[in-house]
Amino acid sequence: MGAGAVLVAALVPAGAAFAATGTATATTTSGSLSIGTTTPHTISVPVAGTGNGILPSAVWADSTGTGAGWNGTVAVSDLAYTGSWVAGGSATALTTATSGAFTGTQNGVEYTVTTGTITSGAGSYTWTSTDTTDSAGGSGTAVASTANAVGTMGITVDFGTQSLTSGFVYKIEAGTQAASAFSLDTAATGAGITAVSGTTSTAPTFVGNSTTVSGGGVGSTTYGTAVKFVSAALNTGMGSYTVDPGAQVNADPSSWAATYTAGVQYSIVTGP
Repeated sequence: MGAGAVLVAALVPAGAAFAATGTATATTTSGSLSIGTTTPHTISVPVAGTGNGILPSAVWADSTGTGAGWNGTVAVSDLAYTGSWVAGGSATALTTATSGAFTGTQNGVEYTVTTGTITSGAGSYTWTSTDTTDSAGGSGTAVASTANAVGTMGITVDFGTQSLTSGFVYKIEAGTQAASAFSLDTAATGAGITAVSGTTSTAPTFVGNSTTVSGGGVGSTTYGTAVKFVSAALNTGMGSYTVDPGAQVNADPSSWAATYTAGVQYSIVTGP
């Protein structure tokens, strides 16, 4: 018999899949510490009393990716108020009733202006003040449509282009709260720290409760010494948080029933 051969064929089904594995990487880059735009708030306080509420709120963020933690501070200027000129008796109301900004440190102050003959905004006037550091009184020559000085504490009067009878009287109220008016109050109504959506890290916490935040003087950018009020420990505070700092205000007995304004400055620095 002749030798035979057997042929074996290995058939591969059409469309067969082959598997392979690998890795992919993503590198995250370091961001920074930041504070977003502030939203102002008003704290209601009775004259000669105490009130609490919140300082301007903002979004505080740590996108450094280091977990080093951070601290936040606040500094303020003094709470100050400058009213508008009010006509007394039969005096004609001023078209421009606003003034400059009071720069004195006393509260419950009133300035009085008495006109000489004012023609088309120009003429003479005299003034007096209850501010003991600016109480000598004096006189001035008005220039039309100009902020004419009344004393030495930032008060001005503008007669525009009005013609006014001699002897017309105008009064304005002004004042500044004590530099120690502000203090931290972590339990104040509205105070809190809220994680922005997507943030899962442990939130920072308030510190320094009851600490006085002293004003640095009159003027929205005349800040006093910064005080630490919020802190994130190591490996916390990563992400973004809306921070509403609680504060207490003590109003002077000589306060006007009016809205006093102070500048507020926040800062954020690395550190547990």
